[in-house]
Amino acid sequence: MLALSHVAKRLLRKERLGATFPLQKIVPETSGRFMSTHLGQDANDRLIVIGSGVAGCSAALTAAEQHKIPVTLLCAGSLPTDCNSFWAQGGIIYRNYDPAANDSAASLVADVKRAGAGLCDEGAVWKLALEGPQRVRQLLLDDRGRYANVPFDRTSSGALSCCLEASHAAPRIIHFADHTGKAITEHITAAVLNHPLITVVTDTIVTDLITRETDEKQNVCLGVHTIHKNTGQRQSLLSFRGTVLASGGLGGIYEHSTNPAGFNALGSSTALATRAGAHTSDLEYVQFHPTALYIPNESCFLLTEALRGEGAILRNRHGRAFAKDFHPDGELAPRDIVARGVFNENQKVDEGNNVFLDITHRDADWLRGRFPSIDAHLKERGLDITKDHLPITPAAHYTCGGVTTDLDGCTNVIGLYSAGEAARTGLHGGNRLASTSLLEGLVFGGSIADYLGRPEQGGLVREVIREYLNDTQYATEKISDWRSKNKSKDIMNSSGIYKERASDLLKKLKRIMWDHVGVVRTPIGLTHAANEIAEIKEEACDLFEKYACLETVGIRDASFAGEAVAQAALTNRVSAGAHCVVLEGPDSDKVEEGLCSSDDSSDAGEIGGFLRLR
Repeated sequence: MLALSHVAKRLLRKERLGATFPLQKIVPETSGRFMSTHLGQDANDRLIVIGSGVAGCSAALTAAEQHKIPVTLLCAGSLPTDCNSFWAQGGIIYRNYDPAANDSAASLVADVKRAGAGLCDEGAVWKLALEGPQRVRQLLLDDRGRYANVPFDRTSSGALSCCLEASHAAPRIIHFADHTGKAITEHITAAVLNHPLITVVTDTIVTDLITRETDEKQNVCLGVHTIHKNTGQRQSLLSFRGTVLASGGLGGIYEHSTNPAGFNALGSSTALATRAGAHTSDLEYVQFHPTALYIPNESCFLLTEALRGEGAILRNRHGRAFAKDFHPDGELAPRDIVARGVFNENQKVDEGNNVFLDITHRDADWLRGRFPSIDAHLKERGLDITKDHLPITPAAHYTCGGVTTDLDGCTNVIGLYSAGEAARTGLHGGNRLASTSLLEGLVFGGSIADYLGRPEQGGLVREVIREYLNDTQYATEKISDWRSKNKSKDIMNSSGIYKERASDLLKKLKRIMWDHVGVVRTPIGLTHAANEIAEIKEEACDLFEKYACLETVGIRDASFAGEAVAQAALTNRVSAGAHCVVLEGPDSDKVEEGLCSSDDSSDAGEIGGFLRLR
């Protein structure tokens, strides 16, 4: 270990932040080849960004364009558009400047806090509300060619079309039909690929962060270890500027999830941070989207919040509308409440599905024009959005907690940052408000870049990391050790066995998470899950050590993330927001010490009454 210099000691005293940790509630390189990782100054004078979604692209573009910082952006997909941001349907929060809409920053703050079950960090919420419109204009409505210019839907007068979504007091969501994430991602990644200071490295899985512990027991992030997804080639990248974790959440570790299959939602940011000594928090608050299309033996398909915003009705198999049974706002109640309402209604039947989404009362042509992607998906499965009641189930959707950061995206590890779904800023509290995720990525991704661009803040970080990388022997040993692993012929010949076992363990993990760390949880179930996942993690780490590949990296990360969620849920016996704990046995209709509600009102009986376990 090295002793800290006077510069590093200033950084540790948080003179750059004015904050303490942990915070509490308050390319174009599409071939997938790697850049040189020699220890020369120029090669390492860059920012490493992990993840090509909205948060990663916002950090990369703002750093490169506004602050002239070179960026290496790593993504697991073969294209940078292979990210979870691509699949966002509904839209992104903006500001409705029509006086009749009665929209304001204060109105948005109230909506976010109400949805968050009183657990939101005030500063994070106001930051989003105040900075959000400007970040949208800067990064997504730029007609100068520096950033992205997304063709959002507009009214006949040419104004941005703003729609209403659940739990919003005003129509403030701008959109591109029902595939807003696709439109935003295609345009913002194009801007990233065209920027001369940004290098995109595809098909690249980050396996671990390279850290060094100081004499003061403080970790410093120096770079990353990676493998190429297809070839297995190992590399290490170092950085004077720092590393940004923006590789999304962990919804994919559940059996039923709206997240697309693959590596992107297996909790890699949480796992990487945990192994590097970074703090995580609020991981028990996993949001379950209430309306995922349910077709047996198929992956869940998201039916956007905007459907209910446009009047879709929740009905049971007898056609009865039941949403007002569990909340006065019915279909427009906060997501966690609606998800538990759907879950409970489905529990009332022993076989088949008991909950359906009905929007057949709206005009057929308008429906197909407003929701073309959903319409096409349904048609392929013999369903008609204009005529059929659509079978639905709750599904794991979004991680409200994550890697603990302050409002600049800084973690407790020097040189390590996080933004987007990977991070826990305190914005969401116990439950995320609809359409905040894309805006969160823009605002907090951009804030990391602005922090790094300030000499008195990012400049200090650069000096500290440079000091540690000047110890070339340490860095060289780390890189050499990583590149030399798993090269024996016996191991290569057994690769199929390791991959198959990793896949089997991942399926087991997903079932455990859904059964015991799902929409409604019990202390006994959580204890069982934590014990089972600990055993899976032990085997997953062993598999990874023997043979590092996409499958073994995936199950190792997923087991770290799953264990962290289960332990957080087990520790927190207070039901609030997306975390709902109930007692087993004769007291099974009682919610433990709090409301399974995002509302501040006292509806314990109303909300808690349907939470009995069958």
